Amino acid sequence: MRLSLPGPLQALLAVDRTDPVRPSAMAIGALGMAVPVAFGLLLGQPHAGFLIGLGAVLLAGGPAEASSTGGGRTTRLLATALPALAAVATATLLARLPAPDPAMILTVAIAALSVNYSRPLAGAAIRFNIYCVLGMTLIEGSAGHGAGGALVFGLGALWNILLRLLLDLRGSTESASADARRQPSPAQRRAYLRKQLRSLAGWQFPLRLAIGLGIASLLRHAFPAHHFAWIVLTVALLTEHAIAHLPVTTVQRLLVTIGGVALAWLLFTVAHGPIALGIVAAVLAMLVPVARARSSLLYATLSAPLILLVIDIGQPVAPGLLVDRLVATLIGGAIVVALNLAFDRLRVLTPPALPSAGR
Repeated sequence: MRLSLPGPLQALLAVDRTDPVRPSAMAIGALGMAVPVAFGLLLGQPHAGFLIGLGAVLLAGGPAEASSTGGGRTTRLLATALPALAAVATATLLARLPAPDPAMILTVAIAALSVNYSRPLAGAAIRFNIYCVLGMTLIEGSAGHGAGGALVFGLGALWNILLRLLLDLRGSTESASADARRQPSPAQRRAYLRKQLRSLAGWQFPLRLAIGLGIASLLRHAFPAHHFAWIVLTVALLTEHAIAHLPVTTVQRLLVTIGGVALAWLLFTVAHGPIALGIVAAVLAMLVPVARARSSLLYATLSAPLILLVIDIGQPVAPGLLVDRLVATLIGGAIVVALNLAFDRLRVLTPPALPSAGR
C-alpha cells in the first residue's frame, strides 16, 4: 500500500532527477570552500576564509543558471555573478552611511521595481536584493573586517568562476538564437513597465519587501541583545515576487529554513574549532550542487547552516543563540506571510507575464 501525501508536502519533498550532477560540480563546491578556509587558517584569518568560501558556494550560482543566457561560458558565468558582485559592493557602501538600514531598504525596493521589465532582469534583481541584505548581515557579524566583510565575501564569486573555468571543461553548445527571436523587444518591455507602474500590481513586490524589511529592522534595533539581524535576512529570503492566495510555498520555505537553523546548531555542537567546522563546511559545500539540482528543500536546508556557520563562527555556542535564530526565523516568516495575506485581501494581482514578440 503506497502512502499518499498531501499535494504541498509532495511538492516540498519532490526530487528532480532530470539534470545530471557532474563530479566536477561537486569538486568545485568542495574546493570553493576548503581552499579559502585552509588559507584563512594558515594566515590566522579563519573568518575571512569562511567568508570567501561562502561566497564561492552561493554567489556564482549553479550550472543551470550559468547556461541560461547566450554567449560564451565565461560571459555566462560573469552575467550570473554580476548581480551578486554588485550587491556586495553596494552593501559595503551602504554600511558606511550613518543610517544604513533605511538606505538598504530604499535600494532594495528600487531594485525590486525592475521585476516589471523582463524575466532575466527580475531574476537578477532578486539575486541582487538577497545578496545585498546578506552582505549587510555579514558586515555586521564580520569581526575585524568591518565594511570590508562584504567585499571579502564577494571574492568568493571570482574564486568560483576561476574554479569553473579550470575544472568544468565541458563546453556548451546551446544556442540562444531561437529564444532571442521569441523575446519581447525593448520597446515592448518599456511599454509594459510603464503600464505596470501605473497600477498597484506593479508596486506590490517592492512595497511588501520594503515594509517587511522595515518591520524587521525596527525589531532588530528594538532588541539589540538578541541575534535578530536574522529576521531581516529571513524576510529577504522568503518574500516572493508573486502574491499567493494561500502562501503555501512561503510556509514550506519557512519550515525548511527552521530545519536549516536546527542543523546549524547541531553542527556547532558536534564540530568544535575552526578546523572541524571547515571540514563540515567543505562537505556541505560539496553537497550544495547536488541539492541545487535535485530539490529546493535540500538546497535551502544546506544553505542556511552554511550562512549561519559564517555569521556565528567565533561566537560562544549557547542555547540562547539557537533560540534567537529560531525566534527570528518565525518572526521573519510571520511578517512575510502577513504581508502576503494583506495584499491578497486588497485584491492586488501579480503582474502578468511579458508578451512575446509575436503577439
